[in-house]
Amino acid sequence: MPAQHASETGNLSLRAAPRFNVRQFVNVVPPSIVVLVALLLFCLFFRPVLLQWPFQMVIARQAAPLGLAVAAQMIVMRCRSIDLSIGGVFVLTNYLITSAPLNELSAPMLIAGALAVGALVGIVNGLLITQFRASAVIATLAMASILTGTVLFLSSGSSPGSVPDSVQMLGSAKIGIVPIATVLWVAVLVLLAIPLRLMVFGRLLKAVGSNPAAAALSGLPVEGVFIASHVAAGLLAAGGGLLLSGYVGVSTTSVGADVVMNSIAGVILGGITFGGGRGGLIGPGAAAFALTLLFNVLNAYGAGESGKLIVQGLAIAGAAILAGVARQTRR
Repeated sequence: MPAQHASETGNLSLRAAPRFNVRQFVNVVPPSIVVLVALLLFCLFFRPVLLQWPFQMVIARQAAPLGLAVAAQMIVMRCRSIDLSIGGVFVLTNYLITSAPLNELSAPMLIAGALAVGALVGIVNGLLITQFRASAVIATLAMASILTGTVLFLSSGSSPGSVPDSVQMLGSAKIGIVPIATVLWVAVLVLLAIPLRLMVFGRLLKAVGSNPAAAALSGLPVEGVFIASHVAAGLLAAGGGLLLSGYVGVSTTSVGADVVMNSIAGVILGGITFGGGRGGLIGPGAAAFALTLLFNVLNAYGAGESGKLIVQGLAIAGAAILAGVARQTRR
């Protein structure tokens, strides 16, 4: 048997060596996971105090309202829509629960009423988009303006009252050392994963998001999916408004002022592409926590609001580039 040449043996070993594929990595791992790991490493070397458990729980509590807003945006973006009225729902929710006689209702009635109003806003958004063929951007942006303007008119720009104790408990109280807001956020994500992964709604959402025209030709209820997704977004936005109002503790017309931009950044960082019809909840959840941690790091270095705006833009641009790489990999 002839002896194998040494160079041939070397070539075989080189061909057998596994290589790291950046595109496959981007396709599997959401950008938010990479950003979160990078932030944790940065804090480990430069701001280790932020990694202490009490600070991590504070950040988790702060991230809960944004986490629900990101989940709301994720659902509508998966079916090729968008919701720019989330900020308006936050403002309206805050006004409703701090205004007499509504804030004198029992806690279950107060919370259920706020969630019902959020669902109603979602229904109107869905009908404007499906029945009147309005652009999702224009329709939801107009809704945000209407909701915010209504609150300003009714309150005359002044604070109507304080947040009821029952809602403050949701936003600020703890179970042991874990904030209730964080527990509720995680519980909502777990419950949301059931219809998205195991029920018909999740398959319909994926089909409509992948190709609405093909879904309509197949007889799928495309309009119903659009309306249902906006109703779910309204419910989640109202829930986020309740948690943020409970955390702030007072009535303010500026509550959730930057939640729309942050929710879009969180969805894109979470690996959800516009109309992609795919993607889980871990990526968007990690994105909400990573953005909140990042804003705390910026505050620690005195970057302030200008730094937050720059980071928001960079996060959206960078995540959009990574999402484009992921789409090319899947083709």
